[in-house]
Amino acid sequence: MHIEEGNIIAEGPEGLEAVLMELLQKTQTDPQFAEQEHYILYKLGNQKSLIKADLSKKPFKFWHYDLLGRPATLAVKDTIAQFVWEMGGEKERYNHENNKG
Repeated sequence: MHIEEGNIIAEGPEGLEAVLMELLQKTQTDPQFAEQEHYILYKLGNQKSLIKADLSKKPFKFWHYDLLGRPATLAVKDTIAQFVWEMGGEKERYNHENNKG
């Protein structure tokens, strides 16, 4: 992970996905790391956003703050949604709830 001024750097959706996967792996093997606050500086072109990720327990929690006050972009929302669906247990929860008799 590349860290700048205390923030983990993610360049574009692919970079954000890679950072989230790396954070998840570290939280699963290091309880102290899991309890820390993790801030991601997301960059895409001139867009810069801070994303706080809490992966210590499910459901995962995310906070987003664009440095120019704009709402989260579709790319950020989709990347986080896909991560939560695949790695955060939402897919299993959905399948379990929808397969009840």
